[in-house]
Amino acid sequence: MENLKVVYWAENQVEADLICGMIKECGIPCTQMKESLGKSLGLQFGLLGQIALAVPESRVAEAEAVILDTDIPAEE
Repeated sequence: MENLKVVYWAENQVEADLICGMIKECGIPCTQMKESLGKSLGLQFGLLGQIALAVPESRVAEAEAVILDTDIPAEE
């Protein structure tokens, strides 16, 4: 299995679903990863509520291009 790299930090579940869906629509696998403490406490905002969007390392450039096309800054 290929290593994943975070390409975007979403502020909430709606944003994560939207961006990850757009990435997947382009044929790029996208995984949502949430801080375990934030998830268990049901936090939906702030540092513990953020959701990392990760893609395979070989597809990072493609995923960042999708994100840039939406006028949302990619993670560096």
